Amino acid sequence: MSKALLYINSKGFAVTKHSYSGSTSFAFCPRRYYLERVQGWSEKQERAATKFGIALEAGVTFWHQRGQNTTAAVAEFMRLWSEHKDKPYIYSKPEKDWESLALTGQELIRLYAIKYPTFPYVVPNPENAFQVQTNFEVFPGSKLAGIEFTSYIDMIVERKADHALEIADIKTSGKDIPELTMLDPQLRSYSWVKNIPWVAFLWFRKMGRSISRGDTATILEPYAGLTPGTDVVILAVDDFGLWVSDDANAYDEMSKQFIGEAKAVKLARQAWVEGKAHHVLESTLTKQRVQFMEANISQESADDIGRSIKKDVINIIQATETGHFGMRSGVRFPDDRCTSCCMRGLCAGIPQLRDQLIERKQLDEFNFSMDNTE
Repeated sequence: MSKALLYINSKGFAVTKHSYSGSTSFAFCPRRYYLERVQGWSEKQERAATKFGIALEAGVTFWHQRGQNTTAAVAEFMRLWSEHKDKPYIYSKPEKDWESLALTGQELIRLYAIKYPTFPYVVPNPENAFQVQTNFEVFPGSKLAGIEFTSYIDMIVERKADHALEIADIKTSGKDIPELTMLDPQLRSYSWVKNIPWVAFLWFRKMGRSISRGDTATILEPYAGLTPGTDVVILAVDDFGLWVSDDANAYDEMSKQFIGEAKAVKLARQAWVEGKAHHVLESTLTKQRVQFMEANISQESADDIGRSIKKDVINIIQATETGHFGMRSGVRFPDDRCTSCCMRGLCAGIPQLRDQLIERKQLDEFNFSMDNTE
């Protein structure tokens, strides 16, 4: 009896490992899954966010594994991020450019070091807590034996409340941490394969570099009587720094009391600010955010995602056997997935667009069992 496999790649090797990213790709469009994983097509332009997330996660790992040395962790992040300088990556508007993300990454690591004691977990064994590889037999003892669900879990930590193990996924994002953590399919899949109900996001929120009146920030170093970790609101900006208050209601109070930009109003507002706020250097604080949110995955939810993954594996095997990875196309709202898909030139039969968007790479450049940081 032949051994079960997902597909044969373009080098002629049998692939037997599935992952969360594989399920996501196949669910989006089986044809895209085929073009990427079987044929080896890849988007030409890479996004800075992915490389940044990998470097930042490495910095956090370094911090835990090197005695919580923040200076060294920042240096490690910069060493890795420097490898991507002058690369033609795609940057979002808040990310801006390499230099801006370099500053953001340094601040995020410093902020994580400050906030770590306040989080509800500890990392008791740092050497074995990061990038925990798990190969889970999906159909043991059946004709599909040998197919494995592979995952690389960012962190396995210990909850302070009950010393229970917890799976923590590290993400960098331009959006706030989602509240319904228990519904995230990636975390549910990790819970299923590890049989660990507690899961969490360790979320690094990129907030951009500009600072304006009304923004919130966190103090990174002792200054003007403020201690690291103190949350502040920006009340005013001048040529020498920022006027900040650790009173969360100060900005709303100021906005109600001083309306408009008339000269007299501005002078009165500035006098009020100077009487209530601290004047600090911009370098002493950050707008970036580090968030942590945990959830308990029920056995029903874990079993449910497990059945879905098994179904995906079966469908991929059937697509390979029949030679048909169907095109799940869509060009009109609310399903307009094709309009932003990098494979659209290939699927639409437009060679110029294909060559503009994608290229074929050597398969050893890919590791599809690794889920992207963002």
